[in-house]
Amino acid sequence: MFSSKTSFLPDPHLVMDLIRHKRYAKAAARATQGLARQWFLLCGRADKEWLLNPQPAKLKKLLPPDDRSWADPFLWKRGDDWFIFCEEWLTHKPHGHISVMQITRDGQVVSPARPVLEKDHHLSYPFLFEHEGTLHMLPEGGHGRAIDVYQCEEFPGHWRKRATLMRNLQYVDATLFEHQAKWWLFVTIKRGLFALNRDLFVFWADTPLTDQWHPHPANPVVRDFKGARPAGRVFEWGGKLFRPSQDCLICYGHSLRISELVRLDEKHYEERLVTEVNPD
Repeated sequence: MFSSKTSFLPDPHLVMDLIRHKRYAKAAARATQGLARQWFLLCGRADKEWLLNPQPAKLKKLLPPDDRSWADPFLWKRGDDWFIFCEEWLTHKPHGHISVMQITRDGQVVSPARPVLEKDHHLSYPFLFEHEGTLHMLPEGGHGRAIDVYQCEEFPGHWRKRATLMRNLQYVDATLFEHQAKWWLFVTIKRGLFALNRDLFVFWADTPLTDQWHPHPANPVVRDFKGARPAGRVFEWGGKLFRPSQDCLICYGHSLRISELVRLDEKHYEERLVTEVNPD
């Protein structure tokens, strides 16, 4: 399933990227030595034009309590109410879980974050999607070595396992979307000594709840620390598809990139970078 036409012989460009990546990681470790790292969320109302021109500095910070981090937010509207599902990781816990908080339309927290999905391994990136009129969640559970989908039994807090899409793989940030009567699965996968954030794989199927996924013949479709790892749902704007991704060359989640999916079908894959948002 994860085979590739690409030769496994060293690529000079990728080797240099790996060297640079390790050098940046050492520099970041020195710069943050003795400091506590805490992830937080940004939230606020925005025009649709922001999709291709994100302006994070104009959003409001949602700061977690001092003993935890919040990351990987996915927004969902139910009736007139808004909810953020996210990764929540308490500093004294070995791994994170999925929590939800209710907010107002303007980003004010209505109810504090509370856990909705916990496992004996790390969970993050609670990707939400609807299928056949029912809300589902595809959280990252790479340490459990399975891509599992959960169905919402009672919104927002009760979920049950509905399907396992793939098994026996180390992956991050699996992302689903429907296009041309097919479901597409984008996911970065670690193979052997290759880095986890570098290789993006694409698969397709007729339903998002199957374990029979067809690998794209161009896999891995992206081999680059600067744009392989997904950063949220694929979206449509102006009749075109766009894929958010993370630049992980300097460090994990260093900056946000948005690429247009120029061509995507069962035989071809092509994307081009449209926007990059760097930290200030």
